[in-house]
Amino acid sequence: MQQSITLNIPYDLPQEDWGKISSVYQTLDGWIEHAEWPSWYGNEGDDKYIVVSSEPSGLLFTAEVESSLWTTWVSVLCSRLTLALGREVRDAEM
Repeated sequence: MQQSITLNIPYDLPQEDWGKISSVYQTLDGWIEHAEWPSWYGNEGDDKYIVVSSEPSGLLFTAEVESSLWTTWVSVLCSRLTLALGREVRDAEM
């Protein structure tokens, strides 16, 4: 099932914060080491994948995964990013 969410993380963060985000990415289930861009489970176009891009509106995660996996995965992501960055990370559209 196609999924997407934009998180309230601006594209113009200090380099230190991007390092924290990168560290969190690597702790998430499905992380693919040495991919061209951050991705989990597979690459865009595969049967199962999660990818992210930095957009002016925030971090945009797009995926092709089951709803139950998506909900759990995004909840863990937001919790870990909130702890790492010291501020609430959530859906930018809320």
